[in-house]
Amino acid sequence: MKIILIIFILISNLVFGQEPKYLSENYEFKNGEIVYMFGNDVKLRDQPNTESDVLSLLKIGEQIEIIEKSDSKMKFEGIESPWYKIKTKEKVGFVLGSLISLDRVVNGELTYLVSLKKDGLKTFLKTRVFENELEFKESISQLLTGEFSIEATGNKGLENIKSIFEIDYLAESCGVNGGGIYLFYDGTDLIKAIDYTQVADADAYWFIEEYIFPSEKNGVKGKIVYNCEVGETKEYETQWNESKTTRRILEWNGKEIFPKIETEKE
Repeated sequence: MKIILIIFILISNLVFGQEPKYLSENYEFKNGEIVYMFGNDVKLRDQPNTESDVLSLLKIGEQIEIIEKSDSKMKFEGIESPWYKIKTKEKVGFVLGSLISLDRVVNGELTYLVSLKKDGLKTFLKTRVFENELEFKESISQLLTGEFSIEATGNKGLENIKSIFEIDYLAESCGVNGGGIYLFYDGTDLIKAIDYTQVADADAYWFIEEYIFPSEKNGVKGKIVYNCEVGETKEYETQWNESKTTRRILEWNGKEIFPKIETEKE
């Protein structure tokens, strides 16, 4: 089952676009890379420390170019982050890496930016969205896997939201959650709507959740289709497999998915 899932993901990447950019706490920006500010009114410093002179203030979403990573680091929101020497249109200076968006995705007039923070052993993704340079909205989601990619789409047929933002986990080994998180943006709030799990232990056990939106294949108008398959291999020699499938039709009421899905994830 896991092999089939991996093949499907690889084929999807080849057919529908380039390989996703996977992010993590240890992600580092490359020299010459064009990136965007996550923080707002961030102080561009003369040196890689908080005691040096301020050259200017950088706005959220502002484009900058990475010149090089410095040897200086500073802990910010639980993560040890390097300072980067960067270039704007007019100035060269230093900013802390945690204040630069790990990635940027755009859907129409919406721009999404992401950064990480930690609380003990827990890692959280901060997601910000803004439209036409207006005030940004933020959502904070706990991550269950260390590496992930992001994607933004339209509403996929859900008429009472404007955009769907997906955090897609990378499952590099057996037993690691390859599911993810869906955030819904309704024009006012950025809401964590769905956590889903896709995990397998070789071919011995699998738990695969899937949410299908109205405009997708096998979608239902105005509804969200939930599919889940739980299975295990009882005996390899005789190819004895047992599985259970669940299908439910759900709705989005503007605040949450209902009815709520309660499944046992072993």
